[in-house]
Amino acid sequence: MESLVVYIPLLLILSSLITGLSSKSLNNFYSGIIGTFLVFIALILSVLILFDIYSHQGNIYYDNFYDWISINGLNIGIGYLIDKFSSIMLVVVLSISSVVHLYSIGYMKEEKDFKRFFSYIALFTFSMILLVLSNNLIQLFIGWEGVGLVSYLLIGFFYKKQSAIKANLKAFLINRIGDMFFILGIAMVYAAFDSFDYKTIFVNLGTMNISNLDTYFGLEYIDFACLFLFFGAMAKSAQIPLHVWLPDSMEGPTPISALIHAATMVTAGIFMVARLSPIYELALFTTDFILIIGASTALFIGIIAVFENDIKKVIAYSTISQLGYMVAALGINAYTVSFFHLYTHAFFKALLFLCAGSVIMSLHHNQDIRKMGGLRSKLPITYFSFLIGTLCIIGFPFTSGFFSKDLILEVMLYENSTISFIAYIMLLLGALVTTIYSLRLLFLVFYDEYRGGDINSISEQSKVITAPLVILSILSILSGYLIKIFIELPIFMYQAKAVYYENIIAFIKHGILSPASVTLILGFFIAKKLYKDNYKTKFIDKKFVINIISIIKSKYKFDEFFIALSNSLKYFSSFVSKKLDLGFIDSSIVNGLPKKINDVSLLLRSVSSGYLYHYAFSIVFSLVIIFGIILMRVL
Repeated sequence: MESLVVYIPLLLILSSLITGLSSKSLNNFYSGIIGTFLVFIALILSVLILFDIYSHQGNIYYDNFYDWISINGLNIGIGYLIDKFSSIMLVVVLSISSVVHLYSIGYMKEEKDFKRFFSYIALFTFSMILLVLSNNLIQLFIGWEGVGLVSYLLIGFFYKKQSAIKANLKAFLINRIGDMFFILGIAMVYAAFDSFDYKTIFVNLGTMNISNLDTYFGLEYIDFACLFLFFGAMAKSAQIPLHVWLPDSMEGPTPISALIHAATMVTAGIFMVARLSPIYELALFTTDFILIIGASTALFIGIIAVFENDIKKVIAYSTISQLGYMVAALGINAYTVSFFHLYTHAFFKALLFLCAGSVIMSLHHNQDIRKMGGLRSKLPITYFSFLIGTLCIIGFPFTSGFFSKDLILEVMLYENSTISFIAYIMLLLGALVTTIYSLRLLFLVFYDEYRGGDINSISEQSKVITAPLVILSILSILSGYLIKIFIELPIFMYQAKAVYYENIIAFIKHGILSPASVTLILGFFIAKKLYKDNYKTKFIDKKFVINIISIIKSKYKFDEFFIALSNSLKYFSSFVSKKLDLGFIDSSIVNGLPKKINDVSLLLRSVSSGYLYHYAFSIVFSLVIIFGIILMRVL
């Protein structure tokens, strides 16, 4: 069974090559079918590996099948590490990718670059799989950069649109900021453990005296290394303030929005921190920092979604907010709980994006929710699918989001620290905000009357579009009932914090009576009153409320801040270049020194007259000076 691992990335590469390099004789539909079939075969193999891992409790597949670099004790190989963690992640990534491939056959059928798109998404999936299977930090980094590179190509897929070009450049540059710190973190880990290999690093953790390592600015060495690694995760997983690229990535095709947001790129940061959990458990300052960043992202980015009018961007901000929940759970070392939410979120977030794509196609690519409404009768399958996705994300009882989100709030509350309690309150408010913006989207798109003109021309899309919605709807409901795998069994290579409940019925009863259910009910009444009943309140017209809403609608001016920072750095570099480099170094040292030497040489040349009595006078004068100095020192 272990030998099947190698075939998964090979199938994805094959899919990319066949669809990307196929001749015109192979039409778009059949190239899409072939690409989808190969990804589906990879999914079947991953499911077989998952069952094998769980049927042999404690089984871990670890191997290097290629020695890439071997220099003076430095060994970097290409291999794999498959435990319960990575085997579940494999299935999640390939499940979403398979559904997105199938959906894209219908969604992208009119695009002339159809084959290029399919080649990109297969390569995108390959990069993520390489990251997930990695058994060392270098292979992880290769997959990490591969995901970043292909996301650049996919976000800018419609390269003739100026907004798409700006969006992919923005994503690329923001992620390079994170990657710079990520590389530093990898270097620090290697310097401490003399290895990039996970197994070697984790084994050495037990024997190494961490306190003997250097400190920087009052922080432990491990804290610094983990902090740099997390900065990379902040960019990749779109955490405040490096989140600004993700909403703009909606310029790419809707299927890739689903793939990026559900199971690949944005989850890479969560995966990395969870994979390196044994190290992060030693970094107390860093985990507190992670907790603050995650809770802040969950709340404040969720608020932006309440005032957004682009259907895809609302869901994008929702993604950032939900990633905040995962990051916050990482901040209290609840890695299994964070991963559980990653797992459930993948299905219902992909569902929401694909439903949004169905709506956009039916409305002739209109994305403004203010020009929608009354679509539930015209798009019944899309409506029921979107309703299921909405119920999941707000944590409605018996849905997957109910299990995973409530579990995060639960472990946060019982952490028994001041910072975790503050984070709990922020996450609880974030749950309220999630309910409001999710139901707002549902009400404005599917209820009341259509606000976009003629509704008679609107109809449900083909089965190749609706079938993935049905599949994801089922998975979104059922995925939460696998909670036992996550809270009772260790899923990592090494034991991590676990939460135990007597049975799933006890958890459901507890969840229904929890504060999260109160926020759900409150959020429902607020959303219904404001967006379905169109209730108007004078409170919104107050000046300070208008000012606050204005700040929120400007996305807290993070973009303006980065532009100002960029301009400041540009001005500073220009100043340094003109005043220091050209003004001082070039003019005074590089060019100035030869000039001074030339001046001295001209002076000496003027003294060299060629007359003998001038030279004799110079010698006598010099001797007088020398003897004068000697006499002064003697006397």
